[in-house]
Amino acid sequence: MGETTAIFEPFRNPVDPDEICTCLLKALEVRESIQRQAKRKNAPDEPISLPFLWILTPTASASILEGFCAILKDDWGAGVYFLPYYLKTAIVVIHQLPKTPETLWLRIFGRKKVQAQAIDELEALPPDNVWRSKILELFYQLRENLNTNQNLESDDRELVMRLSC
Repeated sequence: MGETTAIFEPFRNPVDPDEICTCLLKALEVRESIQRQAKRKNAPDEPISLPFLWILTPTASASILEGFCAILKDDWGAGVYFLPYYLKTAIVVIHQLPKTPETLWLRIFGRKKVQAQAIDELEALPPDNVWRSKILELFYQLRENLNTNQNLESDDRELVMRLSC
């Protein structure tokens, strides 16, 4: 139970308040289950590691961020908004992330220009680059998920076509 865990909730379209609430509910249910298991185990000295929820969204309005009291932290880059401490949650607004190698894999899940630029950056990486292979692995998983959806939006169809090359 001592290891750090995370829950990722990616959204292809901008997240709305109800979707954020649903994510929070799921995370709180996981948290409650972990705490219940720890009590059953009856190991009071063993630290409990509760998962951190990362909500990934291509964009988020200022009113949504404000409504959830989401704030930027000085020690994190742009685009990562933290909810109040005990919720153990952050909203990652992909289009606001800095254009750095560290954010490349997240920016690929953005929309339109953000995604296109990230794919261009990925293609420019040398073939033996470890990030390239890991990101491509994520890409292929995304492609498979998108291919199972018969009613793809035009952006999603373009993504599938580009990832197939």
